[in-house]
Amino acid sequence: MTLVRALGARPRFAIIAGLLLLTYVLGTAAVVLMPPNSQTAAWWPAAGAGVVAVLCARKQRWAVSALVGLVTVGSNYAAGRPLPLSIAFGIANAFEALVVGEILSRGTGAPALARMSDVARLLIATVAGALVIGVLAGATVGVLEGGQVVETFVAVLASHAAAVIVVVPPTLVVYGGAVARSRLELAAQIIVTFGVVGFVFSPANTLPLAFLSLPVLSWAAFNFSYGFVIIELLLTAVLTVELTAAGGGPFASAEVAGVSVTNQMLQVFLIAQAGTIIFLGAGRLERERLAEQVQTRGELLRGGLVGVQVGLLILQSIRFPEVRVLLGNDAASEMLDWPALAGEVDDLGPGGIVRLSRRDPATQIFDAYRKTGLSEERGEFTTRVGRRVQYFLSTRNSEFDQGVVTAQFVDITERYEAQLANQKALEHEQELVDQLRDLNRQKDDFVSSVSHELRTPITSILGFSEVMEDAVAEPELQEYVSVIQRNARRLADLVEDLLELGSMSASTPAKDSKAVDLHEVIRECVQEQSTMAKSRGVIVTTSLDRQSPSVGSVSHDLSRIVSNILSNAIKFSHSGGEVDVATSCTEEEVQLVISDTGPGIPPEDVERVFERFYRSPAEALRVIPGTGLGLPIVKSLVERHGGRIALTSDHVAGGTTVTVTMPRMKSSA
Repeated sequence: MTLVRALGARPRFAIIAGLLLLTYVLGTAAVVLMPPNSQTAAWWPAAGAGVVAVLCARKQRWAVSALVGLVTVGSNYAAGRPLPLSIAFGIANAFEALVVGEILSRGTGAPALARMSDVARLLIATVAGALVIGVLAGATVGVLEGGQVVETFVAVLASHAAAVIVVVPPTLVVYGGAVARSRLELAAQIIVTFGVVGFVFSPANTLPLAFLSLPVLSWAAFNFSYGFVIIELLLTAVLTVELTAAGGGPFASAEVAGVSVTNQMLQVFLIAQAGTIIFLGAGRLERERLAEQVQTRGELLRGGLVGVQVGLLILQSIRFPEVRVLLGNDAASEMLDWPALAGEVDDLGPGGIVRLSRRDPATQIFDAYRKTGLSEERGEFTTRVGRRVQYFLSTRNSEFDQGVVTAQFVDITERYEAQLANQKALEHEQELVDQLRDLNRQKDDFVSSVSHELRTPITSILGFSEVMEDAVAEPELQEYVSVIQRNARRLADLVEDLLELGSMSASTPAKDSKAVDLHEVIRECVQEQSTMAKSRGVIVTTSLDRQSPSVGSVSHDLSRIVSNILSNAIKFSHSGGEVDVATSCTEEEVQLVISDTGPGIPPEDVERVFERFYRSPAEALRVIPGTGLGLPIVKSLVERHGGRIALTSDHVAGGTTVTVTMPRMKSSA
């Protein structure tokens, strides 16, 4: 049927025309061979041919059904039936063919007979079609002929159902492949089948032995191709009908209450026999298909498991350390150094049983897991060949898999070695950090010691230079003394900065702090820096909050913070520039903002200005002398007082702003 539906329109219509012609011939023959004193034929194979014609149509099933009705009208009228009765029977046959064709084609594409569900659909369609024509035929006989409606309904129902279930299946099965495994068995089966049917339904036999045909047909259903079984079933049905019509078999003289029921019993027998054998054949075909599917999937699964990089091992404990290996792949064989796992199970030993070495780390893991009784376990171990392996063990204790252990192994040697290397690197890095911290401490100690040692001679130089300044009257000598004092003060400031850095820590709070008026400190610093501001042509302005905020600090520390920031602002401002000092207060904090109109700091240097000894490589900033210690000292002092400092700068438009925020100390009443 699938092949016919795949054909073009012309060849398909030619096949439908041939089937309609066959329907005409079979219908005419069935009426001609109708038993005497009967209004219905003993068997109506034309019904099966008509249904096949409808099934060959892909979409125009109603049109082909109408043609089946016309052909049936012609066959009935040609065989001698009255025209009204022929027309009524033709309409009934058309409806039967349409109902069966619609049910078999609904939602399945091309009708087929390959599964149990297909057989069930065929039986439903057969019964539905037989009921339709039985009702219509019974009503037709009752109205037009005045005959017995019930008897006609039963006779037509049985004859048409038997015809459809015997004639239609050969067109639905898939042919091809070997018919039988042995030609001798095939010949024996054919001989036995037709011999048994011929004997059971021969005119010489009147014994009720109709059941003998079922075993031999079942033999065919279980051992031969489905197409062969269906064809054999059709041929035996034709032979059974012919022999019964000749007066043979157990149904030839069947009567109920003196009324012959030969045709009815024969049709019921054919329906039961055909339905049973078709179901058996479909069940066997579906079972073989499922078995092949399971085998194919099993082979694919095994091939996939054997080829994966994860080590897989399924084993069952016999008498530990003897185990039965159910599955093992090459990856597990390589990781565990078990060469036997690389082969098939049958190659491992009798029944796939192998004896594990108790000294093997993997064996010890299996043994320990077996004793714990857990359903799952995971961990890591090192194999005897030095591979680091992560394992996952699970146990199945179902009815069929008692004590089966499934093991998965993942080689993590590279990752494990990388972790060890990282750990060693971290330990080495920590050692280096400790060494650097110690060296930094030694450096601070050295700087502090040197600074202390330098303070005394520098103080002496400053003292004697001041004495010389008063004693020398010559201008040239006074200039020399001035140079000595200027450089000595620079050295003294540098020493003081170094000592300050060595003694300060962000985690060390300021000692002996007291409330210091920030505005007073600002005024003093502005006064002190006024000389340098005038010499550089820089204007210093102040914008102080109306309140007089107090900060908890040592006066000298707060002065160093303001003085350092202010001196930097003046020093880096261009001639004619401005430096603004502003404050603002809240209940909790005091904010000091000092901004200048200098060249600004490049963005990449802003985050580094608080590093010790750092000087910006920018040419505009490099020419201005300095040690790079001012802002680091300020940052340390601010943080030691619990405050914070921020610096922003615009390198394009120019200008730098330093913001210092410190906790406000409330003065006591």
